Amino acid sequence: MKLSGVMPPITTPFEKGNLALDRLKENFNMWNKTGLSGYLVLGSNGEAVYLNEKEKMKVMEASRESIPESKAMIVGTGAESTQETIRFTHQAAKIGADFGLVVTPSYFKGSMKPQVLYDHFIAVAESSRIGILLYNVPQFTGINLDAEVVAKLSFHPNIVGIKDSSGNIGQLNDIIHLSSKGFAVFVGSAPVFFPALCIGAAGGILAVANAAPEECVRILGLYHQGKMAEATASQNRLTPLAKAVTVKYGIGGLKMAMDLTGYFGGNPRLPLKRPGKEVEEELKKLLAQMKK
Repeated sequence: MKLSGVMPPITTPFEKGNLALDRLKENFNMWNKTGLSGYLVLGSNGEAVYLNEKEKMKVMEASRESIPESKAMIVGTGAESTQETIRFTHQAAKIGADFGLVVTPSYFKGSMKPQVLYDHFIAVAESSRIGILLYNVPQFTGINLDAEVVAKLSFHPNIVGIKDSSGNIGQLNDIIHLSSKGFAVFVGSAPVFFPALCIGAAGGILAVANAAPEECVRILGLYHQGKMAEATASQNRLTPLAKAVTVKYGIGGLKMAMDLTGYFGGNPRLPLKRPGKEVEEELKKLLAQMKK
């Protein structure tokens, strides 16, 4: 399965604080009608850190039932210990995940030197029967996987790609050009989606694609058609919304934007909160501007 295109890191729906799997299936029915090439399940935007093991299994199972074979199913399987990451990656593979996305362990930041991270990812890749993608998200972990380490890891046959959410386009460029041929580099930051495509990214795993998948897919299509001015204009229309549902208002804002676009967003899990009415008005404006 070729890894490319636009994928949302899907949100996990809750009703009264409990998993709402029917709502998840409804969202998939709508997403599947768009040009999305796959999905990331149990990523940061899926509030995976707030789910217990049983809930994670249920979300994976419901997702596997809803995702067509033609679209990639990536599952966030990273944990703090190498042993637990390996175990959970096996679980995801058993349920039918196509790939595992492994975040940098980060609790003992000071000890997470490049060699320690390298050894961790190699151990996971060696023991996994599904392909592994690295996940670099320094704004959450406080750890940045630098381009040299990524490039070294990219030559392992079972390490097939990376989701880089740093938003650092210079670093992304280095990763793309130093890594092995065919290594799938996904940008995880929607405001730099189009620039990332221009320097050779395979696609984007973008939070905003939960609420506005068509807009993200349109940028990709325009890029492939060589319509650079139109792609730039689309990117500029998407960026304010993308920033609002990530950096500015977080997962509560993203879920609110989903509710405004016909998907089920609902409330995030506590301690995260849904933003107030004034944010809803702002998001409505941003959605209207994006459609212009």
